[in-house]
Amino acid sequence: MRITLVVSLSLNLLIIGVVAGAMATRGDDRRGPPTLGPARDLGPVPFIVALAPEDRRSLARSMRSEAGPLRQNRQELQARFEALLVALRADPFDAQAVSDLLGEQRAAGAARQAIGERLLLDHLAGLPAAERAAYADRLDKSLKRGANR
Repeated sequence: MRITLVVSLSLNLLIIGVVAGAMATRGDDRRGPPTLGPARDLGPVPFIVALAPEDRRSLARSMRSEAGPLRQNRQELQARFEALLVALRADPFDAQAVSDLLGEQRAAGAARQAIGERLLLDHLAGLPAAERAAYADRLDKSLKRGANR
């Protein structure tokens, strides 16, 4: 159960990093999905990759307006991760301390993800119906392509 929780938390944090990286990365539909840097092993994040390049740039600008909360959240995540490493190395092992730290990591990751989701939703709500439909088509195509890998 603990291993599953650690793996789940790690994947969630990596996905959050991919979303932030994808929003800051320029892509061009002619070149395929944007480069996602170190998180490329996870593959492209469908919701971000499906955005038109100018929409990714717009979303990246919106993320800058959240720089303070995101930076603070990232620092909190890093501090908790460091504490988690100490707790994992402790002898004797304190399962409750690790569980508490994992819960804090999950909550901080969820808060970070909520910011990204809100920014994406705000952006999508501002698109004309035709652009939202085009986005939905690209998202559908991306998800189907990913399922066939």
